[in-house]
Amino acid sequence: MPFGIRRLPRTEEIFVLGGVGALVGAAISLVRWRALLLEYFYFTPLLALTHLVTLGFLSSLMMGMLYRLAPMLLGVEARSRRLAALQLVLFLVGAWGMISHFWMAESIGMSWSAGLVWAASVVQLVNFRGLFQSSSKSPWARRFVASSLVYFFLAASLGLVLALAKAYDVRPSFLAERHLANVFAHSHLAGVGWVLSMIFGFQLKLVPTTEGNPSSLPYRFALLHLGTLGLAGALLLEKSPAPFALALALVCGWQALGPATAFVRGRAREWELLGLVLLVLTAILGLALALGWPEESSPARGRAQLAYGFLGLFGFMALTVVTVAFKLFPIFVWKERFQPEFGTRPVPGMKDLPSQPLRIGANVATFAGSLGTAVAIFYASPGLLTLSTTVLAMGIGAFVANLFLVVRWTFLN
Repeated sequence: MPFGIRRLPRTEEIFVLGGVGALVGAAISLVRWRALLLEYFYFTPLLALTHLVTLGFLSSLMMGMLYRLAPMLLGVEARSRRLAALQLVLFLVGAWGMISHFWMAESIGMSWSAGLVWAASVVQLVNFRGLFQSSSKSPWARRFVASSLVYFFLAASLGLVLALAKAYDVRPSFLAERHLANVFAHSHLAGVGWVLSMIFGFQLKLVPTTEGNPSSLPYRFALLHLGTLGLAGALLLEKSPAPFALALALVCGWQALGPATAFVRGRAREWELLGLVLLVLTAILGLALALGWPEESSPARGRAQLAYGFLGLFGFMALTVVTVAFKLFPIFVWKERFQPEFGTRPVPGMKDLPSQPLRIGANVATFAGSLGTAVAIFYASPGLLTLSTTVLAMGIGAFVANLFLVVRWTFLN
């Protein structure tokens, strides 16, 4: 068959491809503008880079994977493909509008873009309202994933309010003049509520060792939401976040306990553990910040906050998405491309689609690069920052190259 395009990507695949494109852009930006990581963290180019990761990469990829994984693992189909297409348009225009307007420090355009992202969060809730119906199939995984959609709506709502306040100098009465605290509340609703809740939910199905004792799931679910909502509320009201940070640290440790035990016993692979190691480190650093270390007056305080955010976003979350991709994508591609021909002619196996050396290299480099970058930020070390961001970019490059080796079978003859 001559080389050419087999078919155009579907809606969920455009979400995924957009997320991968944003990840490549983030990797290039980290190396090119790495000095931003040693600046004051509330700085518009750094905010653009942050949203390139959180919206452009993580949110886009998660939205696409939700359309694939919810039917397969949770027994819930999206209600409408038209709503999916509407969500795609609203989200992509809004997310990239926010990223570009942050970079230009143009608050009015950014606020309108934030409105589109908010509208996408509403469409997503409506399209996956089946997740909120009771079911005997994977009930706790469904609850974690369903709650993540609510958190995305809450994070988008607070983000829109903050954007409008910035653009039009109109501040609701419930938001005092504590802009940084409000931003921290928004970021935790997005990072912990939206991203972490969905990762925890799907890990229960994809990494069975995270389930542990099933009787513990109600307590872990409650701890996660107590910690997330309590932390956001404490930041908005200028109360102590320490009790809620402790709840989150406990649930993160609980999530990592099963895979760690299995790894020690030789029943788990390294990819199941690397991201969770960074999750636990992030939770410990977040608890230390909530307890007042470093002190508010210390120059190290801002560096520790930025290291905490980076370790969570590019450490645990990005590494988890990268590693899980090669548990799922070969399955998707093989079933579509080769299963119909299986038994009629020789076809490659699922494990043959990706390169295993590239997979290991991507995992190790992403782990080492993100951890090293967090250390470099905290100690304000330009030399270490140059090395670690380069290693991280190499890890992301290995991931993207490996992903191409897999998905080319779907789109190309």
